[in-house]
Amino acid sequence: MRILVVNPVGHSKWDEQDRKLYKSFASPETEIDVVSLSRGPPSIESPKSHAEIIPLVVDRVLELYRSYDAVIVNCFLDPAVDLLRGMVKKPVVGPCESSLAIASILSRRIAIVTVGGDALWMIEDRVSQLGYRDYITSIKGIELSVLQLDEDIEKTKSMVVKAARESVDSGAEVIVLGCTGLAGLAKIVEGSINRPVIDPAGAALKMAEAMARLNLYSPKAKGDIY
Repeated sequence: MRILVVNPVGHSKWDEQDRKLYKSFASPETEIDVVSLSRGPPSIESPKSHAEIIPLVVDRVLELYRSYDAVIVNCFLDPAVDLLRGMVKKPVVGPCESSLAIASILSRRIAIVTVGGDALWMIEDRVSQLGYRDYITSIKGIELSVLQLDEDIEKTKSMVVKAARESVDSGAEVIVLGCTGLAGLAKIVEGSINRPVIDPAGAALKMAEAMARLNLYSPKAKGDIY
């Protein structure tokens, strides 16, 4: 099985570390390729950047998808995922939808911990669009941007754990890490709060594998006509 992961940003500096991260969740026989965009913003943290990358993601996926069994768009806002499902007869998944689908099996009291700024209301909109609003106890943002997450990883871990503890204190039973820049931290956070923590990359990868093995794709897809 081959899975394509698209980083919806205009640089490739995260591609190799993300490939290793996704591979850590994958079944032994699954191959992972990670690609970025030829141009675009450095991160997706505003309505403008989100709107800018949607056509770029569509073009990148349509360029490459035929060689793969499934596609993941590696951003918690799931940019272009819904559109692509109507274009290709392959599983196309996003980290937000995958994470919430898994979390909702575990509990109806879910908290999302993410970055700050506009990401908070943009994630809230995506959650509502997916129909999970009644499941969400809180959406908490740490005071870091996506581009700051790697500057001091210990500080990032501490801030995420603090926000997760506050979420549990407010009644959450499951924590979803609401940014793919936080992928890889789930076990660390889980060990600190003694609650299930959903890794967005892991959730997307296992969803993509399962759908590919079951040969499932959206009924909206009209076939390989692009």
